[in-house]
Amino acid sequence: KKRARAARLQDREEERNKVEARDTMTTTETLAPSAGKENIQDETFKNEGNRFFSSGDFVKAVAAYNKAIKADASNAVLYSNRAAAFIQLGKESKAIKDADQAIELRPDWAKGYYRKGAALVNLRKWDEAVDALKKALEIEPKSKEVAAMLRETTRKRNADGREKKKAEGGQGLRLVASNEDMPGQETSKPKATAPATATKSSTTTGAEPAGGGLSERAVEEFVKESLTSAVTQFADKGELKSIVYMQGSGADDALRMVGIEAGFDSPQANEQCCEFLRGYAVDQKAKAVVVMAEKRSMAYPQVWKEKTKAQWKWGAGDDGIFMQLDAYREGVSPR
Repeated sequence: KKRARAARLQDREEERNKVEARDTMTTTETLAPSAGKENIQDETFKNEGNRFFSSGDFVKAVAAYNKAIKADASNAVLYSNRAAAFIQLGKESKAIKDADQAIELRPDWAKGYYRKGAALVNLRKWDEAVDALKKALEIEPKSKEVAAMLRETTRKRNADGREKKKAEGGQGLRLVASNEDMPGQETSKPKATAPATATKSSTTTGAEPAGGGLSERAVEEFVKESLTSAVTQFADKGELKSIVYMQGSGADDALRMVGIEAGFDSPQANEQCCEFLRGYAVDQKAKAVVVMAEKRSMAYPQVWKEKTKAQWKWGAGDDGIFMQLDAYREGVSPR
């Protein structure tokens, strides 16, 4: 009987060790990997942080993980979880620091490298992100989550590399305008080429007010037509290229489109893009302009960073489409 009891206890101990050693690529970890150490205080704070994280309150999650780390600074899971919260808050540098600490504590654990890769992706440091994710996949070769992020990061790195080669070849920021009369010669401004135009809807006829600006009805029709064109593009291609729609000075003018695919890549690219668009809008006597861009394509400016839930009610990691409309009101003419 004693031998049978001892065997059962040994089996239970082995099973417990297997559970503690099993690390998945879930959002936050719930099992402490400390070597046999049972610290009730840090477990309590960690579980509290996980609850805040799950509810989307990442600021309180960080505060809870801070307390947990103070109670047990040798637990790699705590640094990994706090890194995940920092990423959601847009604090990638702090996330990388925590990920490095997790890696130092547990170099054979995939999650530390995964967290680091995710933070580097947000910073568009593609090469470093790919290296970190490759290491994570090497440790956890069956992880679909890591494999998917590695594929997407590699794709973005390759696409970014192609854009840089174009820039080095003198093409600069790629802007595609719908005005066929635009000069095609090389200038110091971004080069604009001539794609197709969208036909203006007949429902806006007579909507042009005498004062030079647009009536409320004309603006609504312009926005409706722009959205229809954007949705069609998204349905056909599965993505929305960053694009600008312009309404000309005449009621029967065609809807003009300007592609600004690299317009949000950096502060310099954004400044160059805005300068071009201002000049082009003046040249075309545009009375309404709407800009649309997918959030995932915006490296700058990231207006959602470090915002509280009251300031930014959507999740920091959620995707979406940004849209900004500017229009001259009725009675005001463009200058």
